[in-house]
Amino acid sequence: MGQTLKVLHVFQGTDVGERHQLLRTKARGIDVIVVCRSGAKFQDDMQAAGIPVHHLDIRKRIDPEAIARLRQLVLAEQPEIVHTYTKTALSNTIRAIRDLPPRLVAYRGIVGNLHWLNPSSRSSFLHPRVDRIICVCEAIRQDLLHNRFLGWRIPPEKVVTVHKGHETDWWPHENVPDDFTEFGIPADATVIGCVAQMRKRKGIPVLIEALERLENRAVHLVLIGKVADRAIARQVARSPAAGRIHFLGWRADAASLTGALDVFVLPSLRREGLPRTVIEAMSQQVPAVVTDSGGSPELVEEGISGRIVASGDPGALANALNELLRDPERRKQMGIAAEERIRTTFNPDITVARTLAVYSDLLGRDVTGKSE
Repeated sequence: MGQTLKVLHVFQGTDVGERHQLLRTKARGIDVIVVCRSGAKFQDDMQAAGIPVHHLDIRKRIDPEAIARLRQLVLAEQPEIVHTYTKTALSNTIRAIRDLPPRLVAYRGIVGNLHWLNPSSRSSFLHPRVDRIICVCEAIRQDLLHNRFLGWRIPPEKVVTVHKGHETDWWPHENVPDDFTEFGIPADATVIGCVAQMRKRKGIPVLIEALERLENRAVHLVLIGKVADRAIARQVARSPAAGRIHFLGWRADAASLTGALDVFVLPSLRREGLPRTVIEAMSQQVPAVVTDSGGSPELVEEGISGRIVASGDPGALANALNELLRDPERRKQMGIAAEERIRTTFNPDITVARTLAVYSDLLGRDVTGKSE
């Protein structure tokens, strides 16, 4: 039997997808070690599976205490790979292992905001110590490949795409409300909605304008998430559809409310990764209308599991919504197709297999492992 691969994963917090990825990686025979802040979720699950968890609160981009602790862990554990999941974790890990043997893998989950003349960028994702960047969608990979300045660029072989996997039964289904009457919306109303931080780049102003253009003037819009741009609230106050637009704020049950929608909408203008809110909708058989921003078009198959429209175009968005809202049977079929797409194409086992393939390529040997 060949050498067992040991990987040190450096998080700040962990989500449900990362929990399953780590547990399934462990089940493949990989020696998994986790570093995360003390309050991170799912630690008990990981420890129960035999995954050591080390607590480390990384407070800033260059945190001397965190750097020293990471270096001690790497020297003690001797991992072949260190895999980081945030920009802050990455910049500190680079300093911690600067002259040590482990190969360095970084997760990237957002388009843009990296610049060759920016010290923060050059001390993280653009640093030459990074061996591979795993992009959560192809849009991010393409953005990195086109990020050039004078003679500086990221070598193409350094950047790979691995979609983050999800199981459809992670999302509520059975806890979905029957309607939105608790928010003053009639029980028989058609309801569309968006879950996001309410800011301009998420395209919320475009969505409001599209609502005003819909054929059905009785459709209600729910906006779930913190209002980060007060100009949006002012736009709603001026809108002729103001009585049908409902700010619900941040909600712990946002995924359950998503499952009660007739159509989910994410009208992002730019910098979108692989949006979990779209995945939550599709997993609950709610068809999504998205824009061609970032990784959204990688989730939705145009005309099959939802609709894709040009970003920033309220007319195109209104037309796509009109098409779905006037045809309940088509909405139903798209919702079924949406759930099937997440189930088959964005499965966590695929994510684990492709991540291990990245490790294998990096180390020059097969470490893909076998399920226990």
